[in-house]
Amino acid sequence: MKREIKRKLFHALSLVYAAGYYYLGKESVLKILVPAIVIVGIVESSRLLFPKLNQAIMPLFGGIQRESEMTRFSGIFWTLLGCILTIWIFKDPRIILCSLGYLVFADAAAALVGVPLGRHKFFGKSMEGSLACFTASLLVGLVFLNPLWAVSAAFFVTAVELAPLPWNDNLWIPTLSGCFLTLKSIIL
Repeated sequence: MKREIKRKLFHALSLVYAAGYYYLGKESVLKILVPAIVIVGIVESSRLLFPKLNQAIMPLFGGIQRESEMTRFSGIFWTLLGCILTIWIFKDPRIILCSLGYLVFADAAAALVGVPLGRHKFFGKSMEGSLACFTASLLVGLVFLNPLWAVSAAFFVTAVELAPLPWNDNLWIPTLSGCFLTLKSIIL
C-alpha cells in the first residue's frame, strides 16, 4: 500500500500539467510537454532495449514502478501522453481541466481504495475501487458540469478505468472522458 500511495502522489504531478495549461495557455504548455514526451519516450525505449540501462534506471523511481513496467513503458509515459493529447485535441478549457481531474483524482481513488480494501473482483479490478473511482469522478465532475452530466460522466470514467483497454488507463481516462464530454456538449 505504501508503494501505491507514493505512486499516486507522483501521479498527482499531473496537476502541474493542468496548472500549466490554465496559467500558460495551450500553446505554451504544449511547447514544454511535447519535448518532454520525446525525452521520456527515448529514455523508455532505451531502457527497454538495453537491460543493463533498465536495471540502472528503474531503482531511481524509489519503488513506485509496477513489476510489469520493468518490461514495458511506464505509467509516466502514458500519463504524459494522455495529458498532452487531452490538452491538444480539445478546445473547451472546462473539458480539458475536468478530464485531467479525472485522471488525477478518480484513478488515484480507484487504486488507493481498491488495492487495500478490494474484496469483490471483476475484470481484475475491485468493486470497492470502482465505487471510489465513481465517487471521485462525480466530485470532479460537479466542479465543471451540471449534476446530471456529472453523474453520467462519472459512470463513463468508471467504465473506462475498469475496462481492459490496451496500454494504460492513464492514456485512456483523460482522452476518452474528453471525447465523452465533447460529445455531450455537441448533443446538448
